[in-house]
Amino acid sequence: MSLSHPLFSPSSIKGVLFDFHSTLVDQGSSELWLEIACKSVELDPLEYTEIVPKLNSIVEFARIEDPQHTRDLSGAAHEEIFTRLLGDFTEEPLTSALYSSLTQAWFPYEDTLPVLDALREQGITTAIISNIAIDLNQIMARMGIANCVDHVFTSAQLGYVKPNPEIFLAVSEAIGIGPEDLLMVGDNAIDDGGAGAAGIRTLILPRTTGPIHGLATVLGVVAGSRALDS
Repeated sequence: MSLSHPLFSPSSIKGVLFDFHSTLVDQGSSELWLEIACKSVELDPLEYTEIVPKLNSIVEFARIEDPQHTRDLSGAAHEEIFTRLLGDFTEEPLTSALYSSLTQAWFPYEDTLPVLDALREQGITTAIISNIAIDLNQIMARMGIANCVDHVFTSAQLGYVKPNPEIFLAVSEAIGIGPEDLLMVGDNAIDDGGAGAAGIRTLILPRTTGPIHGLATVLGVVAGSRALDS
């Protein structure tokens, strides 16, 4: 499959690709992240509250530091970049504790499981496609969603990062569903919007601050797509 594929004729949606972070799961609060890290090395989080604003911006710092997304292609690069950034305003053992607990404050949105379950009941294939170089399977198991998704793909595994259309085409081929029969769901119009160049319909749900992310919209799009086959 290549980018020179002829124009697609969309049909009903047979598979849904989901971004992970800020689409299916919330990153939680930096206060909780700090508390978890401090507890693991027997430090008092109240002594480090001044670093919370910087923890809030750590992902943005990483984007600036690493615009080529090398952190999302290599576990070693991911650890090196984030540890270095955290080390700019912390000291050991807190620096390493923060990195090792980076995802422990994450939690699924309240509408994540119901929507994934509803798609499975309808026979819709689901897959996660994430720019990340850490193991998502353990994170998903902790959250109770590991058995609710059919496939999990990461940029480190595939060797491409979103928005490169090749990552979407690679997933399309791997799950055996053509781009014209897929829907990509994400929170980032640039990264997740790259699916459009691969001929995949794309739904952007902007980041939210509450427990509901609006994922039920996916079910409406899937239901509406059935009219294309009539």
